[in-house]
Amino acid sequence: MKTTKSIPLFKTLLPASLLCCAFVTVSSEAAVLMKPTAATTLNYPHALTPEKVNPAITPPEKVLGFPVGQRTATPEQINELVKLWAKESDRISYQQYATSYEGRPLHLLAISTPKNLAALPDIQQKVQMLAKPQGKSSSDIEKAIKELPAIAWMAYSIHGNESSGADAALALIYQLIAADDAEITAMLENMVVLVDPMMNPDGRARFTKMLEQHRGTAPNVDGQSMLHTGVWPFGRSNHYYYDLNRDFYFLQAPETRGRVALINQWYPQLMIDGHEMGSDDTFLFGPSREPINSNIPQSKHKWGKIFATDQAAAFDQNNWTYYTGEWFENLYPGYSNYAEYRGAVHILYEQARTAEDGIQLNNGIVRTYQQSVHHQLVSSIANLKTLAANSKAMYRDFVQDRQLVASADSPYANKSYVVLPTANRKRLEHFVSLLQAQNIEVLQLTAPTSVKRVVDQLGQSFTQKNLPKGAIVINARQSEARLLNAILEFNANIKDEVLLEEYQRTLRDGSSLMYDNTAWNMTMMLGLTALEVGEEISDNVKAYEPAALQVAAKDENLGWLVNGDDDASVAFAARLMEQGVQVRLIDKAGQLGSVVFNRGTVTVLRSDNPQHADLADKVMTAAADVHTDLHNLTQGLGDGDLPDIGGAHFRLLQAPKLAIVGQSGVSQLDFGAIWHMVDTHLGIRHSHLDLAALTRADLRQYNVIVLPHMMAKLDPSASAALKSWVEAGGTLISVDGATTQVMAGGLSTVKPLAAAIEDAAKYDLSLQREWLASQTTLANKAAINSYLVPEHISLPWLADEKSKGLDKDQLKIWEQWSAHFMPSGAILAGRVDQKHWLTFGSENQLPLLFSNHPLLMSDDESEAAVRIGVMTENKMVPSRKLGWSTLPAGQDVRVRMSGLLWPEAAQRVTNAAYLTRESKGNGQVILFAGQPVVRGATKGTERLLLNAIVYGPGLGASNPIKL
Repeated sequence: MKTTKSIPLFKTLLPASLLCCAFVTVSSEAAVLMKPTAATTLNYPHALTPEKVNPAITPPEKVLGFPVGQRTATPEQINELVKLWAKESDRISYQQYATSYEGRPLHLLAISTPKNLAALPDIQQKVQMLAKPQGKSSSDIEKAIKELPAIAWMAYSIHGNESSGADAALALIYQLIAADDAEITAMLENMVVLVDPMMNPDGRARFTKMLEQHRGTAPNVDGQSMLHTGVWPFGRSNHYYYDLNRDFYFLQAPETRGRVALINQWYPQLMIDGHEMGSDDTFLFGPSREPINSNIPQSKHKWGKIFATDQAAAFDQNNWTYYTGEWFENLYPGYSNYAEYRGAVHILYEQARTAEDGIQLNNGIVRTYQQSVHHQLVSSIANLKTLAANSKAMYRDFVQDRQLVASADSPYANKSYVVLPTANRKRLEHFVSLLQAQNIEVLQLTAPTSVKRVVDQLGQSFTQKNLPKGAIVINARQSEARLLNAILEFNANIKDEVLLEEYQRTLRDGSSLMYDNTAWNMTMMLGLTALEVGEEISDNVKAYEPAALQVAAKDENLGWLVNGDDDASVAFAARLMEQGVQVRLIDKAGQLGSVVFNRGTVTVLRSDNPQHADLADKVMTAAADVHTDLHNLTQGLGDGDLPDIGGAHFRLLQAPKLAIVGQSGVSQLDFGAIWHMVDTHLGIRHSHLDLAALTRADLRQYNVIVLPHMMAKLDPSASAALKSWVEAGGTLISVDGATTQVMAGGLSTVKPLAAAIEDAAKYDLSLQREWLASQTTLANKAAINSYLVPEHISLPWLADEKSKGLDKDQLKIWEQWSAHFMPSGAILAGRVDQKHWLTFGSENQLPLLFSNHPLLMSDDESEAAVRIGVMTENKMVPSRKLGWSTLPAGQDVRVRMSGLLWPEAAQRVTNAAYLTRESKGNGQVILFAGQPVVRGATKGTERLLLNAIVYGPGLGASNPIKL
């Protein structure tokens, strides 16, 4: 048969308006694409480029193949254009500030006059002086302000599928460098415009590929079409499906780290962040409405209104609709709005999403993609003009505030944050690095020091405490006071009127004023023990220096140890097992020779590995790779009851063979967070499975399967396949919504609260058994030693007569009522079973980021490794009922650590399990109520998941699947 081919129309992603010219075939036998009918509603009458331009600058359509804004430019096209313009124009200084995970460059273009560009180092030096004005004379400050140009940072499309911003950036750059316009020339003489045109190149690449794959011959204006909606994992996030607009102080992504490093150099006066929102909306810009973080300086609210007035006038001139505030609140400090805490006026753009072609709105009008781009372009120019007119006054406000927050009259005076010493090197050094990346000063105590007015993370107050040597100190009164307090204060202040409206909404329709989490304290997210201190600590302090890394000897030992306190110990074990090295884990704290270690310590014995001639090299390389202290094991005998080298406490591990389940129905954010954790923390080989293909997959190739949070139901056939696999020795780990599906599918005896409330007494009995088993003293020693049968036994699950609690019918009503009040991202106190292998590396109390997650009810058939609520001693209180459970006499329970937690929700979540484990056949099922890995920041709960993945096959499965 004769073969023919058509010209690949969609390889070049021709816009629908140009397809009429493209229907050509090489052979008369080839299939012919039909010419679409005319789409006059897609003709946008306004050009996005100026008429009078410098002919030496290449117009964007020469590279794109279409007028800028007519369709979505690919990352490759954007890269080509900005590099070309940097060569052609003397108004651009170009630099690459980061490389994405997929190897794509991120650019910053400084646009100004040649004179200003030549003086950029001097400009930055003056800006740095204004950012730290302490010790500078008022005349020097005023001189710098008069000499400095305005500085704007224009950033676009941090979400890759919110594409109009990056196309507007191209139009803006071209207008600034090519327009023959006296007003623009004059503006650039007194301004440096920093353009970050494409903040998420990997997400944009994924999005533009989806556009290519879903485009037909005719234009599409249906917002429900996959051309506009995209498909899993969509294009919003970066390579690891991280939301880069939540990463500005957790700094997990290379895109963010590079960006923040440059913002540190520039301290821009204005920061624009171009986004998109729902397609049937209009255009939103700042200022925000309440709740507003109280650490944002008041001057930013003033300037926000001034910029909004000018931007609104520009939209009115074009007869465009828009709004401010409404859903846009400003409580969480981790968006790009973090620049407000650094001194910038931050303006969010939210353009109604159009993707390509256009969107037919509810009123029948078609909004074209080009119009969407035009909205962002006009907004950008309007904001630049406002900055030009107000730059000097904004500099003076900036300096005044920077002087205030570091002065004796600072609102942050007499306050500091202390992180107590820990053997968890990896976590502590990560914490310090995050602060230092934001120019926050970090100190360390050189000697024990007494401090006053102390509050701990459970809200307990102390008039005085002795801090140990080595504690980390961050004094609140410093130049970056606003940012550091926003991320380190234990609770963000929310106004009473906001709380009242939030409560009303909760009861009326379940809606919320809050757009994101209400808790984000960095020490709690990282799982570090910290204190708020009511004084500045200036005695016995020095600049923080990391402890020197301990490197063990290569020869003349029985083996090596890595302390289980360090998160890096898990990676050390995983990487060695992947190389075939036999690794053991010590499940009890002890001492061998001079080495003192905690439970969960990883050891490699020479006697286990005679086949590895290069064992020492492998061990030392693994320790260096994960940056952990490596100790020599020179003695096998532990003192007294401490573990000995050949005893049962030295447990042999099994190498994990991991699969993570993804695709449609699974949260791409949670999937990406777990994937990123494995790749960045462990670096071991693993597989990604399609949720829809679980029944067809040969699960015998894996001994650990992780089900991330999912919105879809788990198919009964998939549940059956997983059940058979678990019973054969697999370790199944589920998270949040997946846990709900695992319970519904009969894979676990654990139940959600609503399903277990009928049998509340049974679960309360299990709870009391756990509580009594954790006691360290005998309360009934006299009865134990007595020869008489005691007449009265105190039953711990029977509450005081004055507080008998609710009957079964009342409990059902209580469960339904309290369900309305579940938190939206609060941090709760978790109490940790220190005997359980899943909690290696955890303190007694563990912060848990918790939202409307399933509440797990664990009875005697399962093990609750972590429960919600930490017991604190109060000898004055009797035993009493709290919802379904009983509180022991002499104990209070503390639940809220940070964020908004309604009292009804606090009672509801108390004593529910966060993490459970149970045996099933030869395998095991491990359930997480919440998401242990959030934004790469929740290192405390992340450690639980690492333990489950790496140690599960060896410690929890009685006969793990052999691979």
